[in-house]
Amino acid sequence: MTTGVSPLYYPKDQPAPEFNLEIDNSYFRVRLHDTQVFFQANWWSQADLVTLTSSVESTFQPNSATQSLHKISTIEKNTPCHLGVATNLTDWLPGRASDSLRINIKYTVLQGKPIEKLVTQMEKADLVAKLSLRPDWAVAVKVTSIVGKLLSFLAEEGKQKDVFNLVIDLNVANLKTGYYVTIGSHSSEDWVQPQFMKIDTHGRLKNNSIESSFSRLSYAVIQVLGIPRLRQEEFRDEPWWQLLETVKENIFDSEPSDDRERRELIREWRFTLRQARDLARKRREFLWSEIKEILGAAEVEVNQKLKPQTTKEAFSNDELPGDLQDILELETEEELQTEVRDYQDALEVAQRLLAKYGEMLGG
Repeated sequence: MTTGVSPLYYPKDQPAPEFNLEIDNSYFRVRLHDTQVFFQANWWSQADLVTLTSSVESTFQPNSATQSLHKISTIEKNTPCHLGVATNLTDWLPGRASDSLRINIKYTVLQGKPIEKLVTQMEKADLVAKLSLRPDWAVAVKVTSIVGKLLSFLAEEGKQKDVFNLVIDLNVANLKTGYYVTIGSHSSEDWVQPQFMKIDTHGRLKNNSIESSFSRLSYAVIQVLGIPRLRQEEFRDEPWWQLLETVKENIFDSEPSDDRERRELIREWRFTLRQARDLARKRREFLWSEIKEILGAAEVEVNQKLKPQTTKEAFSNDELPGDLQDILELETEEELQTEVRDYQDALEVAQRLLAKYGEMLGG
């Protein structure tokens, strides 16, 4: 018989992930996949409502914790309540071994007549859905402020107790794609042991033991998804991307009449590549390996435009110019061509995975 909240378990009996996270060379997203709250009547008889909230801190955005309100719902005592919440807790983040996340998921029961009218109006306005974490960090910070004030108001106007308070510390170096489970109870219960936990092909949490049950437990199922590369749309608001595209388009629109003009465009392009690289290096939201691939793909396009007609089809293992070696961290043309092909292949894989995830998650 146990109380409290369990560690985060990774059930062995679960479907194989669509993609295995490659540390330092892929992206991940953390989702709240399934939730249940169980509230025993004799624990606090005056409870009327339950809230589901989350907060996320990370090394990706130091000193910028985000807080979200996912659900306010009536609660029935002695009856397991599925909260019907499946939502992203993070955007796509680079799977760097040096980074970490702290996620806090909290189920709180509330009691107090003054807040019932407020909750009714919030439900009518679908306000809770609007107070969940958005990918844009500026919006997330504003949402966090609103959520914090709202939860403070609820606490002041009514009484509250935490039923389930989970703190998850995720070190990216040890992260795997797939499903994680945590369970808890505020009264002494027979917990389902991790070896009996199962995630079926539909992503539902099951119990392979006849000696225990999830029916008197609160739980949260966390899903970690992975992709090898981001969609290029994710970069279009980045200053370094806009600089790269602007200069590249200007070169494509030009028609150099001789070698002197061609060399001048090449100098301008190399300068732009270096500037874009230096700007992009400051962005922790993206993998450096992908940024290098984007720069390399752009170099191949511009090179094809500016090469003399007689050498456009040439392909060799010749060394790249020294400044390009420094910018792209590659030595030969063959390495560059291989990297660009691999990048295009990874983009296709990512597109298929995103479509698959969209089908799995209903959009």
